[in-house]
Amino acid sequence: MNISTMPITDLKVEKPFSTLFPVGQDTLEGIRLDMESNGYDDAFPIIVWEEKGIVVDGHTRFTAALAVGLEEVPVLIRNFENEDDAILYAFHLQRNRRNLADEDILRCLQVLDAIDDNRDEDAKQTRREKIRERAGELGTSESKIDKAKKVMEHADESLREAVETGDKSINQAFNEMQEMRRESGELKGRTTSSLACGARYSKTLGKLIEELTRIRDEGWEQISIEKALLDVETLKNIIES
Repeated sequence: MNISTMPITDLKVEKPFSTLFPVGQDTLEGIRLDMESNGYDDAFPIIVWEEKGIVVDGHTRFTAALAVGLEEVPVLIRNFENEDDAILYAFHLQRNRRNLADEDILRCLQVLDAIDDNRDEDAKQTRREKIRERAGELGTSESKIDKAKKVMEHADESLREAVETGDKSINQAFNEMQEMRRESGELKGRTTSSLACGARYSKTLGKLIEELTRIRDEGWEQISIEKALLDVETLKNIIES
């Protein structure tokens, strides 16, 4: 590898590369402490897109270098024909380094599917063929990829966000989504009462919070604090009963 150094201020951090694999705070702190004591390890250069000066891979190391005040960092300059090729390069580097969590899988699926939408050669692939291909790329089961795709296609925003933030697994979001679809009549089949109750609760609470936020933003002038607190107490009594 032909590694050189580059002023850190000359590097640009931009989406989608900066959000493909978000910087983990624990990992960042560990690298920052090591870099503070031992300097930047040249064995792990930042990958830079030559024509654009954009960081393609190495965002955690870049952020740590900024935090400790380094003026120059080791870089490996790469040429890419277009953004899709640069994204795929970054994806495969990260895929080889880690076991992907469910939030990583959902995010990567969105990115990889968006790239395929721009390419004609994938137009003839069936859904099952595409699922098999994605499972191999992401190192997981075809069943998980199938469920993740259905969550992307049918789940509401709150469920998708819960997976993206790591609050729910793909399987949990899929089960809740299916119960909601059965309740609405979109899917046939008997609901499972425990899952259905959980799904209804999440959906109802989400709508309540959304409406209360809208009311707050428009002003609480027509609602007294006493009444609002009394209503909260009523909710508390329902839960405790």
